[in-house]
Amino acid sequence: SKKQTTILLVIVFAIVAVLAISSCRADDGMITCWVMCIPNDTKDGGHYVNARIAPSTKSRAMGRLENGDSFQTDATSKDGFLRAYGIGENGEAWIYSGFVVTEEPEIINEQFVCVSNSRVAIRRWMNGPRVAGACWLTNGSNVFVYAIADGWACTNRGYIMAEYLEVDPK
Repeated sequence: SKKQTTILLVIVFAIVAVLAISSCRADDGMITCWVMCIPNDTKDGGHYVNARIAPSTKSRAMGRLENGDSFQTDATSKDGFLRAYGIGENGEAWIYSGFVVTEEPEIINEQFVCVSNSRVAIRRWMNGPRVAGACWLTNGSNVFVYAIADGWACTNRGYIMAEYLEVDPK
């Protein structure tokens, strides 16, 4: 009957609408990010970052992303964590943004030299606090650079703004 056909069409359109909305989340407003950590560093996770169930370092880790892994995100929490999709059992996790870049890291693995008219801060993570102890790099100082992305160099001493480094000519 005409009524049954109308009901069937409404149901079909509802299913199509739900599928369209759920697929939009995967495309709308999503950005790809990469993990950029200091390899074999025993502090701050080393070569990986924890994927957590909530945006807090006190929340349970449900897995981890290795150095160079990418993920999709659309939000930042007030605590500096990014919501990552496609991770874990429920498909969502929270990743601390201090070890995340928005451009694929360029792998360097070379000696660089500091080129600054002053001293340059060595950070525990990008935009983070200075490394305890030897927290400055002075002009002419050497540092080994693992990777560069988003204007930051991931080095054997910590994170340094890449604009203050050049390949060591030696």
